[in-house]
Amino acid sequence: MQEAHVYGKYAHFAISDLFTFLSSCGTTLAVTLISLFLGSVLGVVIGLIRCSHNKVIRTIPLIFIEPLRNSPLVVQLFLVYYGLPVVMGTLLDVYSAAILTLSLNTAAFFSVLVHNSIKAVPTAQWEVGYALGHGKASTFIHIIAQQAVRLLIPQAITLYIGQLQCSSILSLISLRDLCRVGQLLTVRTMQPFIVWGIVFFLYYAISFPLARLAGYLENRLNYSY
Repeated sequence: MQEAHVYGKYAHFAISDLFTFLSSCGTTLAVTLISLFLGSVLGVVIGLIRCSHNKVIRTIPLIFIEPLRNSPLVVQLFLVYYGLPVVMGTLLDVYSAAILTLSLNTAAFFSVLVHNSIKAVPTAQWEVGYALGHGKASTFIHIIAQQAVRLLIPQAITLYIGQLQCSSILSLISLRDLCRVGQLLTVRTMQPFIVWGIVFFLYYAISFPLARLAGYLENRLNYSY
């Protein structure tokens, strides 16, 4: 009887759980958005370097890109959170480790999108720029970059959705994101189907509009040159 009473006590949700879910959703969004912004900026820089005509210069970024693109995100997370402090001699808080890991991972993939988008623009567009009196830099800014961005945007949104979903791994270092709160509430309420159903819905509610936006932009943008 006593065991049944204890189970009943812990099987009910409290009103505060709603705010816990909302808070964890805010944490997930904040960490992801900051990481995506930093990763995109770094990815643009690396992507432009990859477009260099100098073979040595364009090869150097591969030392950074390839290991991050070809290793599990969870391994990168543990390397940053547990391994980096050993080298630095100081501990990283979970937010710093989460943002650093996701930013670097995003940068690696985003740089590839930037490089591929620029290279996808026909070389004849450079000749058009020169014929119009533009220099190399001016041709890139006013002609090449604008067309490359149109190719890049839908792919970037798809990458962002994937990174948002991959951010669930950050719960492994006790970041109080949606997945971490889901774990804690499952233990407390003993109702995993309801808890993870809510987590599922919240991720879906965030990702679905972005997926629709990517599809809309892909159909909206005209890729003819």
